[in-house]
Amino acid sequence: MADTTEYIGVTCQHCAGEGCCFCDKKGTVEVTSPERMCRHCNGVGCLYCGYTGWSGLRGKYD
Repeated sequence: MADTTEYIGVTCQHCAGEGCCFCDKKGTVEVTSPERMCRHCNGVGCLYCGYTGWSGLRGKYD
């Protein structure tokens, strides 16, 4: 069965799109659609969202 998860690019909340170590200096991260702010930190950045501010982050090997 094929993975049908749809990902979309959103601006990294940690660096506001400038590029940082949490978004691999891209300024954006991919999250599952529809995009949702992290429920633990409300988009500020925490351990649960990888300090990007978003929930549903695409894994490094996905």
